[in-house]
Amino acid sequence: MIRIATWASLVLVTLAGGACGSAEVADISDILEGPPRVVDVTDRSARIVADTSVDVVCAVVYGPTTEYGSLATDDDMAGGGHEDHGPRLTGLQPDTTYHYAFGGVGPDGTLYRSEDRTFRTLAADPGAAGKPSGGNLALLSGGALLVGTSSNYGGAEDDATWGGNQAIDGDLGTEWSSNGDGDDAWIEIELPAETQVTDLGFQTRTMGTSAEIGSFQVVADGGEVLGPFSLEGAALVHYFEVDVKAIRLRFEVAESSGGDTGAVEIEVYGDPAR
Repeated sequence: MIRIATWASLVLVTLAGGACGSAEVADISDILEGPPRVVDVTDRSARIVADTSVDVVCAVVYGPTTEYGSLATDDDMAGGGHEDHGPRLTGLQPDTTYHYAFGGVGPDGTLYRSEDRTFRTLAADPGAAGKPSGGNLALLSGGALLVGTSSNYGGAEDDATWGGNQAIDGDLGTEWSSNGDGDDAWIEIELPAETQVTDLGFQTRTMGTSAEIGSFQVVADGGEVLGPFSLEGAALVHYFEVDVKAIRLRFEVAESSGGDTGAVEIEVYGDPAR
């Protein structure tokens, strides 16, 4: 998360070092196919979705007041502008009104921004969306390891942006993306010790119209196949009860919308194996 003080600071970030002192500033509604939409709203996160008529490198500033204070960048997988946008806003507080402004830079150097808009996060869920009790065993910080992935977007290293480690770092603001593997994407992790696994958690990444996993299966220690498990949207970590003894778990896409499929976060719960 990048802290900023003004919209001008956001423009400097979206220009990625380009000159903007004499650039034209325009209302982003001039190039929007429709108003920005707030989707996948939870008590802790949300996504701003919009389509533009020209390729734009975009970002969203957001915060509890019109001074904003936080910046979310688009999932710009191509390293440049595009027409479908969906920055994810993370680190939000439950039952809170947030202000946001959507903007970016076009290929001709024009800077765009929207008017201030607001949305409200959901109230905190006492059941944490069915989250199991106990600690998540699939955390790098807890001793879990990444065994491998089908690929990382752009050939990234496992510990870099889009690398496999981003799915087991405990941070919903990062994600692993495959390099266009679609239904053939997979990621394999090793737990700190052999475990009687009781629950799995999985949150798919999405680019709005592509890269979203609809269902997945898990292969335990190269043998028993669990699932497939269906995912109802990309807004939350979804949890599934299982009963298997394993130290390695390979998560395989069963069905998706294709493209750069991957995971925002993977979680594993259980007890020491006997």
